[in-house]
Amino acid sequence: MGFKEEMRREIRNVIRDVEKEAHKTWDIDYKGHSIQINHQLKEEHLIIDGVTVDSNKRKYLLSHLMPYSRLSGVLDLGDGKKHKVSVKIGGFSRFNCIVKIGREKILAESLKLDFLPWNHKEKIVPFIHRQVEAHNRIIDERLPDDEYLYDENQPRMAAGLADHLADDMPTPLFAGKLVRLLEKQLKSPTDKTRKATYEAITSDNIASYGEQFIMRFEEAELDPSLVQQEAMWLLEHAAHREVVKFALTVLGCTNCEDYKERLVPIGLHEEFTSYVIFALRNGTREGNHYIWQLAQSVHGWGRMAAVEQLEPATPEIKHWLLTKGCENSLMNGHIAYTCAVKGELASALYQETISKELYDGAGLIIQELLDETEEKAVDDYLFENAILYRFVSHACTHCDSLDDFYPLLKIAQFLADEEVWEEQADDAWKQGERRVVQKLLEPLIHDSKWPRLSVEALQHDFHEKALEIASFYQLDIISQLFKLLERYPANSEIYFAIMDTQNRQHIIRLCEFAEQHLTLSDLSDDEEDCLRFIVGDLHDHEDVGLPLILAALESDIGVLQYQALSVLQEWTPASWNQPAVLAAIQNIAATAGDKVDRKLASQLLAK
Repeated sequence: MGFKEEMRREIRNVIRDVEKEAHKTWDIDYKGHSIQINHQLKEEHLIIDGVTVDSNKRKYLLSHLMPYSRLSGVLDLGDGKKHKVSVKIGGFSRFNCIVKIGREKILAESLKLDFLPWNHKEKIVPFIHRQVEAHNRIIDERLPDDEYLYDENQPRMAAGLADHLADDMPTPLFAGKLVRLLEKQLKSPTDKTRKATYEAITSDNIASYGEQFIMRFEEAELDPSLVQQEAMWLLEHAAHREVVKFALTVLGCTNCEDYKERLVPIGLHEEFTSYVIFALRNGTREGNHYIWQLAQSVHGWGRMAAVEQLEPATPEIKHWLLTKGCENSLMNGHIAYTCAVKGELASALYQETISKELYDGAGLIIQELLDETEEKAVDDYLFENAILYRFVSHACTHCDSLDDFYPLLKIAQFLADEEVWEEQADDAWKQGERRVVQKLLEPLIHDSKWPRLSVEALQHDFHEKALEIASFYQLDIISQLFKLLERYPANSEIYFAIMDTQNRQHIIRLCEFAEQHLTLSDLSDDEEDCLRFIVGDLHDHEDVGLPLILAALESDIGVLQYQALSVLQEWTPASWNQPAVLAAIQNIAATAGDKVDRKLASQLLAK
C-alpha cells in the first residue's frame, strides 16, 4: 500500500472512531409519551411517539465543530394545549443534551467525549473465545479490526502472514518508549495512561520491535503482578490485534502459569499462535504439551510457528512430526526440514517395515525437501542419511496409487536433473549414491501402470498429480485437457499444461476458448491466473490471442499489463497496430503507477 492510500485509510479510521463516539441516543418517557433524541456525526433527529418531527443534517464533516444545534417539536398531551419540545445539543469540552418542554427542563446531561481507542469496537479476545467455545476451533479467520486494516475489496492476508512482512528495522528508541509508557500505566492504571500505551502499541508492528522490547522490559524489572494485571486488562479490552500481541508478549515475560488455560484458545487463531507459544515457552511449566496441542490444531502460519518451537520430547510427537507435521494449508516446504530432523526421519525409515501412514508423511517431506536442495544442508541430509534409498525401498510395499507414486516421480526428476548434478560432478561419493537410488527406482518408474493410471484419472476428472505424471511420460493428453477445460473453464493448471506444449494450434484453440469463457472485463482471481498463464507465454506466437492481450492491457492489474506490453515488444507493430490496443497502451504510458510499465508503453508507441 502506497503512502497516499495509507493516509486515506488512517483518515477514514479516525472518522469512523469519531462517528462511533459521537453516536448518542437519549430516550425519555414523559407522561406516557416517548421522546427520543438521536445524535450522529452528521445529523440529529427528534422523534416524538415514533414520528420524526425535526432533524438537522450537516453537509460537511467540519460543520460538526459548530458548538450547538437545536431541534424542536410539539407534544400533544391531550389537554388541548400545544407543548413545545426544545432540544439543545453540543458543546466544546463536554457534550451536552438539554431537553425542555415549555419551560420545564426534563433532561440535562453532560458527557465527556473521551475517544478511547478501545471503545465502541468489538473486543478481539472475547470474539475468539466465542468461536472456540462454540466449535472447539477457529472457523473464520477474520478479526473485528479487519475494517481498520483493509480497504473495501482489498484481499485479506492469511492470518499470521503480516508478521513475516513487517519491517525488520524498528523505529529507534520505540521499545524504550513503550516500556516507559507501560511503567506509567502500572503506577497509575487510568484511562489516560492506558490510552497512551494503547495508542503507542497500535502505531507500529510488534514483529518489528519485539526483540528490543523484551530486552528493555527485562532491564526495567517491573512488578510482575502489576504487569500481569495490566496485560490482562489489555487482552480483555483490545480491539486491535497489535494490542493482543503486545499483551501476550508482556505476559510471556512473566511467570504466567496461572493464565495458560486462558491463553491456549487465543493461540488457535493463527494471527496470535506464535505469541501464545512465546508465552507458553517462556512463562509456564510444561509449555511444550500445550504447544503440541496448538501444532495439531492450526494449519497455516500458526503450524509453522508451532513446529519450529515444538520440542520432540516423546515418540508420539516425533511420529506426528513425520506423519502430519509437514501438512500445511499454505507452504509444506517451509517446515519440511524441521519435521525431518526433529522427527528423526532417517531412523524411522531405517526400520525393516514402516506403516503406510509413515510412508505418506515421509513422501510429503521428501518431495518438499527436494524443492529446497539449493540449500546444501538439505542436500547433504538426504544422502548422508540414506533417506532417498530407504524411502524407495519401502515403496515396493506401499506404492499402489498415483498419490503413492508421486514422491518417486519427484525423486526421479531430481536425480535426472543434470543441471543440479553438474555442480556436484566432483563429489564421487554422492554421484555413486545417486546411481544406486536410480537403479533401485528403475523398475518402479518403468512400470507401465503409471502412464495408464494417469490417463484414466484424467479421463474421469482433473487430477493435478496425474497431469504431472502424464507430462513426465510425455503422453499425448491434449484431448483430455480440452474436455476438462469445458468442465473447469477457470482452472489455471489446465491452461498452464496446454501452454506448456508450445504447440501453436493448441494455443490458438486455448485462446479462442478463453475469449469465450473468461470474464475479461471483470476477472475473478482464478480467471486472472488463467490469463496470466496465456499472456505470459505468447512471445513466440505472433498474432495469437490479441483480444486477450488487449484485455490484459485494459485491466488494472500491473502484472498482466507488464506481461502484455512485454509480448507486444516481441511482436511486429503491424500485428497489433489497432485503435483499441493503441488507446490502452497510451493510457498505461500516461497513468500507470509503475515506472517500468510507463517506459515500456512509451517505447511501444514510439515504434
